Amino acid sequence: MVAVSWGESRRWQSGVTMVEFSLVASAFFMLIFGVIQMALAVFAYNSVCAADREAVRYAMVHGPSSANPATTSQIQQVAMNVAPSLNLQTSNITVSWPTDSNIPSQQDAQVTISYNYKIHIPFMSTITLPLSSNSQMLASQS
Repeated sequence: MVAVSWGESRRWQSGVTMVEFSLVASAFFMLIFGVIQMALAVFAYNSVCAADREAVRYAMVHGPSSANPATTSQIQQVAMNVAPSLNLQTSNITVSWPTDSNIPSQQDAQVTISYNYKIHIPFMSTITLPLSSNSQMLASQS
């Protein structure tokens, strides 16, 4: 049996404490980064939904039979202006004018936004989270 002096024992415990702290701290920080990334994903989803709702409201007021009809690019621009942090492209936004199922003589304004959000957590591979929102409202009739 090897005798360890009091000073050496204390130095050895200090090293163990540092190793334990590094293991716990790395797990803690990964958890914190994961929570932050999920909060940013929720923010992105809320931005997609808000952009979708505002675009369909604009399309509803400026429908094809209104006095001042909007073009598809104008409706897409409204959505892009509402969510500038997402850098939406026109390819992410679909505008259509389906016939209303309740009133076949009238059209609805329908806007769909699809966006791929990338989650970056340190020391993990990037995860792509597909976000989409669809809004539909009766277009105003003149």
